[in-house]
Amino acid sequence: MRNPSQTTRRLGLHTLAASTIAISATACGFQPADIPVPGTGVGGSTYHLRIEFADVLNLPQGAKVIADGVRVGQLTGVTLVNPVPATATTPARQGYVIADVAIRTSVHLPAGTTAQLRQATPLGDVHIALTEPAAPASGEIPPDATIPLADTRQALPIEDILAQLATFVGSGAVNDVQNIVHKMNGIMPRNPADTARISETLGQDLDDLAAHTDSIHAVVSGIQATVDDGLLGRTSTWDPLLTPDGVQHTTDVMNAEIGVIFVLTALGPFAPSTKWLGPVLDSTAGAARAVVPMLFGSAPLDTDSPSNFKKLIDLIQNKVIPFTDHGPKINMVGVGVTPPDPGMGPDDPTKRIVDTLRMIGAVR
Repeated sequence: MRNPSQTTRRLGLHTLAASTIAISATACGFQPADIPVPGTGVGGSTYHLRIEFADVLNLPQGAKVIADGVRVGQLTGVTLVNPVPATATTPARQGYVIADVAIRTSVHLPAGTTAQLRQATPLGDVHIALTEPAAPASGEIPPDATIPLADTRQALPIEDILAQLATFVGSGAVNDVQNIVHKMNGIMPRNPADTARISETLGQDLDDLAAHTDSIHAVVSGIQATVDDGLLGRTSTWDPLLTPDGVQHTTDVMNAEIGVIFVLTALGPFAPSTKWLGPVLDSTAGAARAVVPMLFGSAPLDTDSPSNFKKLIDLIQNKVIPFTDHGPKINMVGVGVTPPDPGMGPDDPTKRIVDTLRMIGAVR
């Protein structure tokens, strides 16, 4: 007959071994975060919401959901949505994360509420912050609804902020700002009244610009019209100039113009040595006034221009030639010379000839 105490002891050992084997078999799926900590859960009844995030980096399991500084829910799970490539009918879609949260039944979130990942302290855990819209729309977010990706934001992690701050401080930007301030102090006048006057003048200029924005718009419109009409509207003219041959031709023309300027500059000392030509050219003005109408009229030697030559031609063609052709005929049988008048001087015959020519219009 067996002792009852021995039988009980043997049964306890078997039970302990079976429990050890069961715990060992399930140890791989054990997570410390799965054990609820007293005071960290959401008490009372809840309803389910889905929140879409671009990513949930550093978001811990069971993260808090806070609205207006009050904890209203808790993260219950995370689901990864893979990206979708573009097709012939649908565009491509990036991957995102769906965060399942449990919200207290007593909390009513208005439509348009946004969600963001935040940290309360530099070393604190990341939590989900819900923010009501500035102008709440009518209605509330119902249970099992989804806050879309367009209404979610991701705050910059504190690690990235510290890294950027370290880069800013270590890159010498602070010293650059100090140098800029020192240079500005060196440029500004020593008297603060002058600095105030300069600032006042700049302020008045800015106020004047603000009061005449129409003038600025007119200038900008003029520049735009110049670009549109002068450049874009004349592409057929600009295209040949922008070809290699056009660029070379334009360059040669500019070089030629520069060469002409250099030649004129070199001729500068030559001008004083030609001053003696001034009186000579001035003395030819009278001759030019007499010759130019005759040589440079409507035709060379224009007989229609007012001159003595025109009158001489008119006398010969209209008076002398018709008279000799159709006038009375004279049969000259002899020529005699009368003795000169004793009262006439040596110059009197010449004066009479000149007077006769002046009477018939041959001379003036």
